[in-house]
Amino acid sequence: MSWLLLTFISIIFRSIYGVMTKVLSNQVKVSAYTQATLLPLSGAVIAIVISPLLGGLHFDFSEISLVAMALVMLGQGLGNILYFASIKNLTNGTAQIAFSSILLFNTFLSLIFLDLSLSLMNVFGLMLLMLAILSVATGKIELHRKGVVLMVSSAFLFSVFQLSSAEISKQVGAATYLLIAYLGAALVVFILKWRVVIKDLSVAKRRSTIGIPLLTAIPSVGNFLFAYYAYRAAPEPAKVAMLLTSQVVLTVFLSYFFLKERGHLVRKVMAAVLVVVSAILIKG
Repeated sequence: MSWLLLTFISIIFRSIYGVMTKVLSNQVKVSAYTQATLLPLSGAVIAIVISPLLGGLHFDFSEISLVAMALVMLGQGLGNILYFASIKNLTNGTAQIAFSSILLFNTFLSLIFLDLSLSLMNVFGLMLLMLAILSVATGKIELHRKGVVLMVSSAFLFSVFQLSSAEISKQVGAATYLLIAYLGAALVVFILKWRVVIKDLSVAKRRSTIGIPLLTAIPSVGNFLFAYYAYRAAPEPAKVAMLLTSQVVLTVFLSYFFLKERGHLVRKVMAAVLVVVSAILIKG
């Protein structure tokens, strides 16, 4: 399977996950810290269950970049806190558009740390991708300054997570990567705010507190897993991280149907076409 196809399957899962996080934020009445602990913890449980299908869990720290592993854990753990703190105050469309600033962070960090080389065609593809993202912004951006700032900050942390994932994907198996990413993120949040998490769980409704994060974690695992294989297959993993940003267009589509965030359907279709064209140019 080509790295481009793997990337698009990851994008589909990420878009479903984007809608589910809004449901989790609305339905699980706990703090952002607890939501940012429950979701990756659920992902870790799923990773352990499916690990035999992915070659099992293997830890050889002599072959793993501890810096990359720490950045994976911190990037997702801290990013989740800001993400859930932000999404409480934004529509899902606005949240995902603010999150799309990750494209700029991915490009900038890749040029500095991953020696990314871009041709003129690649640059044009990036410009088209940004245009596609901006085109779905009309009618969606609602100026909740704190929420947007938190989401952009979250995007930066997830950019660190994605680019560190691109490096660590070459060093560990799929099951081990998933466990590091999920359990590591949950531990980061729990260590920082364990009192808040325990207090929330002591009074929260058990059914929604367990069930919704577990359902949300399923597309998240799909997103991480296919992105992992795309990173391994791509000649330049940084391009995978860039293309993953296009999930915002599909997420806004899904928000239209499932969260009733209606409006500008023709513009969204045109944006989707631009995403496909930009993907071809970035691939080249």
